[in-house]
Amino acid sequence: MEKKTFNVKGMHCASCSAVITGRIQKLDGIKKINVNIATEKAEIEFDESKVSLDKINQEILKLGYEFIETVRRPTSYSFDKKEMSSEMPGMSKEEHMHNKEEELGKQKTKVQFSFSLAVLVFLIMIENILAKYFYFVPAFFVPENILNVICLVLATIILFSLGKPFLLGVARFAKYRVANMDTLIGIGTFVAFIYSTVITLFPKIRLYFSLPQDTYFDVVIVVIGFITLGKYLEAKSKLKTGQAIEKLLGLQAKTAFVIRNNTEIEISINNVLVGDVVFVKPGGKIPVDGKIIEGQSSIDEAMITGEPIPVDKNVGDLVFGSTINKQGSFKFTATKVGDQTLLAHIIKMVEEAQGSKAPIQALADKISAIFVPTVLIISIIGFVLWIVVGSATIGFSTALSYAILCFVGVLVIACPCALGLATPTAIIVGVGKGAENGILVKDAEALEKLSGVNTIVMDKTGTITQGKPVVTDIIEIQNSKFKIQNILQIAASVEKLSEHPLASAIVEKAKAENLEF
Repeated sequence: MEKKTFNVKGMHCASCSAVITGRIQKLDGIKKINVNIATEKAEIEFDESKVSLDKINQEILKLGYEFIETVRRPTSYSFDKKEMSSEMPGMSKEEHMHNKEEELGKQKTKVQFSFSLAVLVFLIMIENILAKYFYFVPAFFVPENILNVICLVLATIILFSLGKPFLLGVARFAKYRVANMDTLIGIGTFVAFIYSTVITLFPKIRLYFSLPQDTYFDVVIVVIGFITLGKYLEAKSKLKTGQAIEKLLGLQAKTAFVIRNNTEIEISINNVLVGDVVFVKPGGKIPVDGKIIEGQSSIDEAMITGEPIPVDKNVGDLVFGSTINKQGSFKFTATKVGDQTLLAHIIKMVEEAQGSKAPIQALADKISAIFVPTVLIISIIGFVLWIVVGSATIGFSTALSYAILCFVGVLVIACPCALGLATPTAIIVGVGKGAENGILVKDAEALEKLSGVNTIVMDKTGTITQGKPVVTDIIEIQNSKFKIQNILQIAASVEKLSEHPLASAIVEKAKAENLEF
């Protein structure tokens, strides 16, 4: 069984996750699938002899989704030690993040247009409603028949441009019987648009059925405008949730000095291979994991261990990527590179924790899976009841108007996004904040259980310190000619050029006492 994680393209809501999971689980060779709406990733355990990425995509591409494999870096020499090929299948994390930022930029442009128009139409709608009930509120200065034509043009532009994903959702629902939030919005706005268009362009039909002159173009424009804003804010929040991973990736060195053919060259850490001899200068970051073969140094490993005091390293000792070489220079042989390094394992652990599901999310997923069809049924029942019962009491024309409002209102307002997005987003933020502060959370279940913990037992005091030494007391030797202030001033003068953590602690104390040194 192979276990892989893919980026998911085209996923917008919790019901999308349910649709993808339901379709993929039916394929032969799929053992387990976990689709996370917040991270937009899918973790699949499958038998490669029975099912492939192409076969999986064939199943979901028609539904508007796609799985994209991320690039893996090579971890050892090829036979002739050639550089890594630049034409690798899939997409790197950097490319994926760049694509998401570009997509967010496009969404922002759409929001600026649609939301501004939605607010304008909304204000006109409110003014006309108030004018009907309050004599002192003037009606909008444009006659209603002309306003309807203007709104028809605007609603057509909005629905068939920005609303295109919603209409595609309706088409997929009709063809494949799968529905998501886009389907609900699409059906609601399309019905409102068609009804209003008929009322506006074919007045004889309106008169024949004694239908009210009210149209719902404003509903189409306002709903799509506000939904577009919501999708933008949602995408922006998702992009921000990955910042913890980005900060961890930022700990990596960007380049490395390697010795090949007796020549020292500087290359990207992506091109460092197992077996390379790497040279590290004082003050530089160690690019990958390895074993020292020449020289000695003092290395700051606080990034991994949390201990602020540098560790002395000699020939034969192990060094880890992203730790900082404080003093001295040395050479080491690369033993682990790319996704095999200790930092890569830490990042992978955080990613897996962010993508894992808390027990409470299982309930949310079950509800989301049946939410859309339930909403569709309720909206249809509401429409039918208004037509049947309403026609007998308030007349067909008035009942039809209320039936359409009920149908559209239920579809538009009922959105499972908050239900499906809240828990995974909270997990991502919680795990990410922990990682930023040096706390690694194993999975979402552990994070959920942590809320009920009332006692924490630490195995050593260093675990709960600030992570750096601080001068707490200066003891004056009896009968010494030096006073405390003199001792601190002299010590700070001696240590001010040193990079050692203890020296920094002394200098910081002297600065706090406003001493000149």
